[in-house]
Amino acid sequence: FAFLPVDRDSEAYNMNHVKRGKACIFNHENFNPNLDLKPRAGTSKDRDNLYMRLRELDFDVTYFNDLTFNELNTEIIKLASEDHSEHDCVLVALMSHGDDGILYAKDQQYKPEKLWSHFTSDQCPTLAGKPKLFFIQACQGDRLDAGTTMLPRVTETDSPSAVAYKIPTHADFLIAYSTVPGFYSWRNTTNGSWFVQALCYVLSERGREDDLLSLMTTVSRIVSIGCESNTPQDS
Repeated sequence: FAFLPVDRDSEAYNMNHVKRGKACIFNHENFNPNLDLKPRAGTSKDRDNLYMRLRELDFDVTYFNDLTFNELNTEIIKLASEDHSEHDCVLVALMSHGDDGILYAKDQQYKPEKLWSHFTSDQCPTLAGKPKLFFIQACQGDRLDAGTTMLPRVTETDSPSAVAYKIPTHADFLIAYSTVPGFYSWRNTTNGSWFVQALCYVLSERGREDDLLSLMTTVSRIVSIGCESNTPQDS
């Protein structure tokens, strides 16, 4: 059983719990030599920026640096095992190297599902019916998106709901990747990654005004249009 945090027919989540919720940032900059992965210069900028933006939105934020897979998995299980009854939501951010269908901890690769599989409603009932947010800054391949040049157009054109009910165990998840499968994800060695910096900017400017879909749509627009770069620092 899981208690209903919001009316069945509600069009919005209940964001009026005692606390906003827990947020964990897993930041990976350095990796074991056997993985042959370069250090992720600039990722500390992402970590610090995201930490501050989430604190401003009243999250209880913790960050971890360069964890092994076992250490990371332990922290994920610990977070999922907590009592979230008085929390609005939960948030996990992961910044690391990756490839198509895999992410890297300090010492090994693992499947992305390891990040969220413990938060399903059957395993974490106190988060049932609440947003579970996962943001992943990592490559999903080595292909580069050449883009498509867009030319402007010449012209423009103007209750019964209180009864018990079931929800899918994987309901209420948002999983946002910095790129699509098979493609590279850009990171500036000085300023951080395009995706995380855009996310932080939007959270800072509109985090208390806009709904999550609108926020992520704006992030997507900024990354796809506003972050075009040809500088050698982006890697």
